[in-house]
Amino acid sequence: MSELSDQVRAHFKPRGDLYELRHKLARVMNETEWQKFRKLTEEFGGKRTFTKRAFELSYNQRFDEARQRLIDEAGSIKRRFVPKFMGLDNFDKTEINRRADKQVRDAHDKDLARIDVAETGVLRDMLENCEKRVMQREKPLRDFQKSVDRRSGPDRRVRSWSR
Repeated sequence: MSELSDQVRAHFKPRGDLYELRHKLARVMNETEWQKFRKLTEEFGGKRTFTKRAFELSYNQRFDEARQRLIDEAGSIKRRFVPKFMGLDNFDKTEINRRADKQVRDAHDKDLARIDVAETGVLRDMLENCEKRVMQREKPLRDFQKSVDRRSGPDRRVRSWSR
């Protein structure tokens, strides 16, 4: 059930956490953090480009290896006592090619997902540091607003939206 809900979530929320993290960071970064962010973005972009290019160049080799692995798996001796005229043909060429292609593309998608997870982790740490810096910068202002609160008695105990 969780796979289905993950697929539905991915379908209706295609941007994902990485996009939202970049958007949040853009609002709180200062100049030095922005330079670091650009450097990290270029670094991870280079990793993505390298992975995509390597996939394009070595697709045929990866496909042949996956197909050979599937053929070996299909030809292995299995102790199933099922008559030959019943069951599936383990050497259906189109099925083996389809499965090999799917395995190769899934492995590539997992490589790209690992890069996204690594970038998300780095950017999440960066966002935490930026938010701490912003909180430290705004602390005197919040303390001052709290100290100059001129409301009387019970009204003072109620938090207002601006304080």
